[in-house]
Amino acid sequence: MSGSYAYNLGDAARRSSFYAKAFARRPRDLDLGRKAMAAAINNDDTGLSRRLARKIIVLEPTDGVARAVLGAQALANGQYKKTIDILDNASGGIGVEDFNSMMRGWAKYGLGKKKSAIATFDNMQGGGYFEYLGKMQRAIVDMDLGNVKKAEKYFAEIDEVNLAPIESTLAQVRGLMLRGEKDKALEKLQTYADENNGSLSGPIRAFINAIEKDKNLEWKLTPAQLASRAMTEPAFRYYGAKQQFHSAETFLRLALVLDPHNDKAKLFLGTILEEVERNEAALQTYRQISKVSEFSVSARLAEADILFGADKNTEGLAVLESIQKSHPSRVTQGSLGRAYLIMEEYENALPFYEALIEEMSADELENNPVPHYVRGIILERLGRWQEAVADFEFVLKHQPDNADALNYLGYTWVDKGVNLTKAFIMIEKAVELEPKSGAIIDSLGWAHYKLGRYAQARVNLEEAAQRSPTSATIIDHLGDVYWKLGREKEAGYQWTRAASLDPTEEELRIIKIKLKDGLDAVIVTDKR
Repeated sequence: MSGSYAYNLGDAARRSSFYAKAFARRPRDLDLGRKAMAAAINNDDTGLSRRLARKIIVLEPTDGVARAVLGAQALANGQYKKTIDILDNASGGIGVEDFNSMMRGWAKYGLGKKKSAIATFDNMQGGGYFEYLGKMQRAIVDMDLGNVKKAEKYFAEIDEVNLAPIESTLAQVRGLMLRGEKDKALEKLQTYADENNGSLSGPIRAFINAIEKDKNLEWKLTPAQLASRAMTEPAFRYYGAKQQFHSAETFLRLALVLDPHNDKAKLFLGTILEEVERNEAALQTYRQISKVSEFSVSARLAEADILFGADKNTEGLAVLESIQKSHPSRVTQGSLGRAYLIMEEYENALPFYEALIEEMSADELENNPVPHYVRGIILERLGRWQEAVADFEFVLKHQPDNADALNYLGYTWVDKGVNLTKAFIMIEKAVELEPKSGAIIDSLGWAHYKLGRYAQARVNLEEAAQRSPTSATIIDHLGDVYWKLGREKEAGYQWTRAASLDPTEEELRIIKIKLKDGLDAVIVTDKR
């Protein structure tokens, strides 16, 4: 009962302690032992998880997870024959056979049995996804064996299904660099970057910079490192995508046993921990990723997001400013601007987006006009309306179906009582494009409200409130329309709700007046 309670709380340390003690009292209870081992893994207690794994194998010699725990440690220690002996006797279960196969294959590679490793990778049992994952492993081995054409064939198949494009590219680049084909490696990296908005940060950019500057990166990976990377992708992309977070965490932690320096696994693990609302553990995981890592930018951005979510804005800004100083890029620049925007510090947010627009080429901005859209919001909030309109119109010129820009410009025109016909057309188009968006349906309702069409406004605003029940702006609007329809008690209820939903300072000021003296006591100035 205590262990289940700790599990439901997401308290990894207490859960591990409770289950371990319970299993010690009932050492023949296999199910309890498995829960204790799983809890130890998720608490990052590798010593306890291995001790429990050995006890579980006494009870059930073929237990797949227990053997995975022991096999991962043996492989990490370079004990390749021991790894194979452990994993050859493992049964399947919760997809563990696929991960054990990858470890077994790389252990065979470590022993020099490369053809046997290929045979193992060719016989992955987890369905299409894992078959392609096996092909990636054999392509790496083929590259090492000098079977370049064969390796390229498998990599092409992998890229065709978009299995793991970054890992596939990096694996090919490592193989090319080991063969001394620097120009070809750089060409492959640059092609990927060109197709992905320049790859401004992360491992692709780190590899490009290293090769261009003749830095000596770790091109040759150990079998344990290769197995770690092989496990990282499916743990997150497959199990995480299926919201099987417990399995995803287990396999990511095993990947880190294989390679404690696998920062991608740490980044993915932090994301999984956030998904199960273990934010403090996620924060500590992100902080394990060093400032010199190719994943440093992603880790710091994730760290800052958690801090902002916990209302630790000063700490969050410090993290963003630090990464902007050490790894300046459009990514970090935009993140700082967005942080100030969310904090409603518009004067501080504006320079970052103006710098982004200045740095980007005309073609880049036409293909990605988001900086213009965000700058338009900031300028509107600062009262620089004509400049804001120019930004929104730039977005709509190049993305006429951008629902957010249609909604924002149309809504604000309605609120100002100008260009009403055009504004209505824009908002209705936005609703067609995003029929489930509470914010956009709210705009349509608010447009009817501003024109005195209160009955129709009520219909739209009730639907908007149903779709976005935590939006202070939408709930506030619903209260206004109820007041106009003579439903004053319901209006007061909605305003009270809106006040509890983190409205802006201006919204809260106006809501308080309405709650005290009614709608007629104020001129509602809605800003979003």
